[in-house]
Amino acid sequence: MTEPDSKPKKGRAGRKKAEPVRPPEQFLELAELLDYVGQVIARGVPGGVWVRAEIASLTDRRHLYLDLVQAGEGGAGGVGEVAKCRATVWARERFALEAKFRGATSGATLSAGLKVLLFGTAEFHPQYGFSFNVLDIAPEYTLGDAALRLEAMRAELVAEGSYGLNRLLPVPTDFARVAVIAPKEAAGLGDFRRETDPLEAAGLVEFHYLEATFQGREAGASLLRAVAAARELHEEKALDALFVIRGGGAVTDLAWLNDLDLARALATFPAPVVTGLGHARDDTLPDEVACLRTDTPSKAAAYLVRTVVNAAAQAQEAARTIRAEAAHVLVEAEAAAAWARDRALSSAVRRVDAAAAEVDALMRQALGLTPQRTLARGYALVRDAAGQPVTRAAGVQSGEPLTLEWSDGSVPVRVE
Repeated sequence: MTEPDSKPKKGRAGRKKAEPVRPPEQFLELAELLDYVGQVIARGVPGGVWVRAEIASLTDRRHLYLDLVQAGEGGAGGVGEVAKCRATVWARERFALEAKFRGATSGATLSAGLKVLLFGTAEFHPQYGFSFNVLDIAPEYTLGDAALRLEAMRAELVAEGSYGLNRLLPVPTDFARVAVIAPKEAAGLGDFRRETDPLEAAGLVEFHYLEATFQGREAGASLLRAVAAARELHEEKALDALFVIRGGGAVTDLAWLNDLDLARALATFPAPVVTGLGHARDDTLPDEVACLRTDTPSKAAAYLVRTVVNAAAQAQEAARTIRAEAAHVLVEAEAAAAWARDRALSSAVRRVDAAAAEVDALMRQALGLTPQRTLARGYALVRDAAGQPVTRAAGVQSGEPLTLEWSDGSVPVRVE
């Protein structure tokens, strides 16, 4: 039996002749493979399961189309993303599911960034790939996760000593220069300005409005930039307060405000922080670290206006008190002046009377020393020829005629 020649024959040039390569004879059509994958998934996950994930994005087209992710340490959407798939909330389940979620979360809706616990079935379609069909949701998980994160951030702020710093600042007793952080063109900002714009128009309060995003993944960074801008304003000229306001929202909407870096920036802000974040029952971390919390932008504005009005009333009362005190002092001064005048007048009268008495005595004394009185006491007055008194013997010359005068008459004499 001749064995087949397995070696390729050489041509005239000595080259090998290549044999044609045949494709594999056994293979699957793509649809068959994907059908097989679908069967494997159906057998491996035979019923509904609860799945924990984070909503990376959401598209509303009657049905809700979700992108679910599981994040590692790097965070969702970054290098820490370890799993991702599509999920669908069909219109037939959507109404009941959203009503359940809104009822448990004070009106919140499903949105990107929420951590959720979903119940559904895993399906694989040859044309559309893998998908998770959502049949139910556990909103208490979303709320619980937010509460746990809030508690962890609160503990970190307490440990580093910044949690209560802003609350140690004195509550403002008047406002002259204020910064306000709010969403752009938000209804809450309009409510605030309706109350406060008249104060600015009257030149009583200087307002600086800073825009920020309060919801979504950009909220933390946006609010941090606004707080940094407010700090720069304070360094230029001291602010009396920083107001952080936004309109009402669901509990899950408020969760975007629970950002550690934002809370630290507000807690260490050099001026009192006042919040009006549109909710009364639930606290956010900014509420906790702020010097003063109000429930809504309108209440924040009312507090500001009331403080300015009270300060003005106190100033008016102080002015009235000063005027009354000045009038009292003036009356007392006039009374004191009158008393001093009367006292000076009495003293002057006494002095005049004393002087008059003294003059009178002197007059009497002077009258007692007249020449007639002196002569009556036995004395004689010497006069010269001209009738002038002679008071010194040295002034008399021999032979000069003189006259000696007594009280009862006079006698002419001549000096020898």
